[in-house]
Amino acid sequence: MTHCMEHPLYGHLRERFGDEAEWPEATGLIAPYLRIVVEALGPGDAVTFLTAVREALDEEAAREGTIHLGFGAYLWARLEAVSWGCSPAKTSAWEAALTMHRLARLTPEPGGPVLSALVDSALRACGGRRLAAVR
Repeated sequence: MTHCMEHPLYGHLRERFGDEAEWPEATGLIAPYLRIVVEALGPGDAVTFLTAVREALDEEAAREGTIHLGFGAYLWARLEAVSWGCSPAKTSAWEAALTMHRLARLTPEPGGPVLSALVDSALRACGGRRLAAVR
């Protein structure tokens, strides 16, 4: 099932980062991969997945400067904890998350980690979409 998340997702991204023409380079590169995640998974699974992504980013940041396993390992551990399983959509989301992480590392932005802010915006978009569907 395909969920059209472009409007709510990009609406939340525009709220946070302004017009797309003015987005930082990393935001413009990462946003399409974020859309892959939310469209492939749908709002419910996207919230679960993006929450795991956010927690993995937080753990990686907390361990910065020490020997640690890295984002992929932390994400995997969180997904195993929720019995994530495997499907083509979930595999697409996984690959998109790893690509977003690599892009964020390659194109650091002044003012902090852009990937965390993008994930937070996507969580708001998916959460609002899920709440609207329940009503």
